[in-house]
Amino acid sequence: MKYLYMIIFLAVSLISTGVFASEAVKVTPTQEQTDMMMACNLAARNSLINMDIQKVEVTCTKSMNEMDKSYTDKSYMINPIMNLAFIYSLTGEYAKADPLLAKAKSIGEKYYKAGSSEMKSINDLIADHNIRKGSPAQIKKAVVTSPH
Repeated sequence: MKYLYMIIFLAVSLISTGVFASEAVKVTPTQEQTDMMMACNLAARNSLINMDIQKVEVTCTKSMNEMDKSYTDKSYMINPIMNLAFIYSLTGEYAKADPLLAKAKSIGEKYYKAGSSEMKSINDLIADHNIRKGSPAQIKKAVVTSPH
């Protein structure tokens, strides 16, 4: 089951970073933005493999805060927002995931066309999250510990 989540996570990460965006829409991120997004992606992927949820919280929150205060192009914030929301959704922390998903959608609507792959990815994650709500957590955060 965790491999299914990793595949979904990878797809969300690739789409939200604009890998599949048309050249007319794509804005080249700075090296610092790219480094922050990659660190967040790596932390989120590793948290699913190693069950180290706290690392993704720290890394993605730091990325979101830095990008929010330092960059005018907020579209790059979608990646860490969605990574963190996905982890919260899997751990059953729906109240924490809801505002993050709303923020990702709001930012996405400013930067992407309604039918774009980026918006589809955001909407798919929101739909998946809404289906998951009301169900038991798929990863129990209380038993998650660092593998180190």
